[in-house]
Amino acid sequence: MGRTVTRRYNPIRDTELDVGVVALVHSLQSARGKVLNGRRCILIEYLPKDERWKVQIQDESTTTALKVGNIKLTRRPVGATHPEYLEMSLWYTQQFSAMLAGRTLEKKYRNARGVTFEDDEPYYRARKFVELLDHCTDGYEPHQTIMHGEIARYYSVVPETSQSCDATMGNLEYTAGCIALSGMCYGRAMRAMDCGDGRPDIVVFALLESAPVSLSVLLSHVVSTHYIGPESGYDRVRDDFRSSRLKMNIDDCELTPDQCSKDYCNAMKGPLGILYSLHKLKNTPGRLDKILFGRVEKHPLLSKTLHRLFRLAARESKGTQDGEELGYTARCILMHMADMDDQMDDATYKSLTADSCSWGNGIQQQLLVKDDITSYEELLEFLQELLK
Repeated sequence: MGRTVTRRYNPIRDTELDVGVVALVHSLQSARGKVLNGRRCILIEYLPKDERWKVQIQDESTTTALKVGNIKLTRRPVGATHPEYLEMSLWYTQQFSAMLAGRTLEKKYRNARGVTFEDDEPYYRARKFVELLDHCTDGYEPHQTIMHGEIARYYSVVPETSQSCDATMGNLEYTAGCIALSGMCYGRAMRAMDCGDGRPDIVVFALLESAPVSLSVLLSHVVSTHYIGPESGYDRVRDDFRSSRLKMNIDDCELTPDQCSKDYCNAMKGPLGILYSLHKLKNTPGRLDKILFGRVEKHPLLSKTLHRLFRLAARESKGTQDGEELGYTARCILMHMADMDDQMDDATYKSLTADSCSWGNGIQQQLLVKDDITSYEELLEFLQELLK
């Protein structure tokens, strides 16, 4: 008879637990632990010696080590639908205008897709915003999109008239959701990106709990942005946009042409603002920035996302409007990704984080065409060689 081999427990192979998974704390018996039961946590690292998971519990300033038996997977959120009685005719009525302007809605509207208000609990607000980055449910089609409550204010940052040529109603939801989440990261919509009262940690929790769909939508909105600008300019670029965006799988989307309208820049401050805000989490115990960027590194759209960031950085030196408004943000995101383990040399760091940038034509041209980086290690090597 052959020997019976006892296989050592592997927390990732033998369960659905993994780094970056959002779970619930449960069944803790101590006085302190009972307070934590029912709270969400993000799995940071498995500690094999202790047979525990290091986790970051929501709204806690330190990390905690929990046994597997005290961690329960959450059910993936199911996006709400729009009630059947919210018909498109409301777009054109005085009643709908009053809904957008008001802070109160009948109770039947409050559970609709993306509907939340500023006085709602922060994580509930983040979850409702992330609904707009999620796939539609069986009972909902994007052409039914109507924005209510707080999301309507964020939606108005980029006028629908600038998105009428190439956008689906789903694209309008993605734009509004990204801008709203960015607003949570910084305190309020379109506020200066270094204000101190935002909650990027809550946004990370909401994105990871709805992953992988929400992350795919976030990155595709950077890579394959629909045309945003005056209708008069669309005819010149229609074919380029349609050939880039007509993909069955969102993870297969292609880089759309550069854009420089003011409304495009405002729309891009949504997804780029979320990624930029992660620098606020770099010195926190759980390093939630590293967790979310780790998911980005493994994503099929990594190379194309980096290509967009490279192009924005290059266009900053060219003096285009999108470069001037978004180039600094793009450079800082690149720095954060490449310097995840604090290995970047001082010269590269200073070049990427300078208040303004005027790189020469040689650097610009390399950035404009670089589309084959597949890891942050490659990114660091490329940037340090480019900017030495």
